[in-house]
Amino acid sequence: MTPEEAVEYYNMEQRNYYEYCSYIQNYQNRIGELQSERQNKNILADEKQTEIQRNQDLYDSISNTTGSKDGLFSHLTKINGKVQEAAANFSAMVSSSTVKAFNLEETFGENATNANSKLTEVFDFINSGKSSVSQMIESLNQELDAINSQIQEIDMEIRNAQYMIDQYESSKQTSLVNMAYYERIMRQS
Repeated sequence: MTPEEAVEYYNMEQRNYYEYCSYIQNYQNRIGELQSERQNKNILADEKQTEIQRNQDLYDSISNTTGSKDGLFSHLTKINGKVQEAAANFSAMVSSSTVKAFNLEETFGENATNANSKLTEVFDFINSGKSSVSQMIESLNQELDAINSQIQEIDMEIRNAQYMIDQYESSKQTSLVNMAYYERIMRQS
């Protein structure tokens, strides 16, 4: 190899070296951008997780409330039974042909029936709210899954960029070795 050829090869390797340096810098910048994006996605995922937990706590509270429904209806049934019993006893105690007996069941039994109806309305409303909260939790979980998927994609991009940096670092080192070799040939002349 002539010294002139060595100069040409040296210059070519030097251009390659600076090109590799530029590629490495671009990939390092890209990794920085991706890490920032990943951090923002992690914050968003944490916020979604907190929101899911708040809604889950609400759902659990509503579930505990609706769990007492049977007990309340059982108490209302007992109250209606006691009112009927008291009405029968009261009617048996007051028996007069001139005075009409006061009907406890008519007066208080109706209130118990209204209470039963109102209680049913309340629990229907609560169940509707429970269903809404359940749908909200499902929607938030889907959003969280999408965010986690995006984080995984970002991680893959970071790994790919790091792989490219490693490849260009290797090529850059090869260029340095070649430059040193051609420089030795240039000095020998």
